[in-house]
Amino acid sequence: MKLYLVRHAEVEPEGENPNLSKIGITQSKYLSKRLQKLKFSKFYCGGLNRAIQTSDFVSKLIKVKPKIELSLNEYESSDIKKDEKHWSRKELRRKKKLCRFIDKVTKSRDSDENILIISHGITNRIIMAHVLDLPLKRLIIFQQHNTCINRLNWSEKFKNWRLEKMNDYEHLPRSVRKKWQKKK
Repeated sequence: MKLYLVRHAEVEPEGENPNLSKIGITQSKYLSKRLQKLKFSKFYCGGLNRAIQTSDFVSKLIKVKPKIELSLNEYESSDIKKDEKHWSRKELRRKKKLCRFIDKVTKSRDSDENILIISHGITNRIIMAHVLDLPLKRLIIFQQHNTCINRLNWSEKFKNWRLEKMNDYEHLPRSVRKKWQKKK
């Protein structure tokens, strides 16, 4: 099994649940073309506009409709930077629900399935920490660019998950990266 964790495309700078920016739409189109080469048996996305809109572009080319999973929604970075024993009960419940969802989705690890998840940078890091059995504080420092792809592979031989690629955004042409990076 391969698990593809993708961060949503760039969003407009304002709003509680912002839409994709013009650059985000362009990023989504390039991401879609790259993912079109793969076959996905399952496709999930978070319930916020940025994940749904990114997923809509991808869905058209890969011909798989995403299922919205609210446990994939973003986490507050201020909460995540704290030791888990200082998280609110609400965030601890959310993380537990997310981990149960990932365990359910990856239950048949030894299959040849490709599973696609489009969510958020922190959410992706929580998922990676969970499946790789690493402390979240170790992964929180790794950047997640817009539309980056993280690929994890289940190793049947070693009975564990392997991180094959992290924060891969090579599908974006340099011109799109430069425009995006100037805004940061």
